[in-house]
Amino acid sequence: MFRVRLVLVGVEGEVNLGYIARLAENFDVEEMVLVKPEASVVGSLRFAARAKKRLEGIPVASTLREALEGSTLSACTSAIAREDDIIRVPVDPRELASLALASGGTVAVVFGRESVGLTREELAECDVLVNIPTSEKYPALNLSNAVAIVLYELFRARRAPEPPPRRLAGRSRVDLALQYASKLASVAGDPVRAWEAVESLRRILYRAVATEAEVDRLVFLLSRVARKVERCGEV
Repeated sequence: MFRVRLVLVGVEGEVNLGYIARLAENFDVEEMVLVKPEASVVGSLRFAARAKKRLEGIPVASTLREALEGSTLSACTSAIAREDDIIRVPVDPRELASLALASGGTVAVVFGRESVGLTREELAECDVLVNIPTSEKYPALNLSNAVAIVLYELFRARRAPEPPPRRLAGRSRVDLALQYASKLASVAGDPVRAWEAVESLRRILYRAVATEAEVDRLVFLLSRVARKVERCGEV
């Protein structure tokens, strides 16, 4: 079964921070981390009710990358989703819950600032993007409401019967496949398209919750091709 790490980047409102701490208690979140908060943690305590202890001494990371260390799956959230933008191809909260069940380990769910959300650089740090489908008339959700929806789906998934075990590929194995893919992509001579290709592969592998055997076959193929290209003096 997976663990949940709730990561809040640049949270701006004391009310939201207090309410989110309560939600973390409601839905059995194991870890909660702040990244460069603008809201006062002390000021948020009066809105946290019985979740005050969660905010007292809460870890504060200097970067999102630091907050994601040790996670097996990371999911950034955004109100903006686009199929033609590599880092904005979304899954919905229920799909995230299925990915979390399959991946196991620690699943980090990242929420951004109330005013502007997460930057593109921050979105690129995550393995998948989560978008909550809403009315086109008014798509933006209050931060604490968005957190409630995502945490509920994760909580619901953890209460369901566990799926049959699968030997899923670990992050180190996926990273190895991406290293070979990057080496081959460098031959293309177009750095932007090369990055897009490798980033697309990374997100495909995580959305598909690839098994260890599947990624091993991919590593085999990419490594053999990379060696042949090296012998030809291309990389």
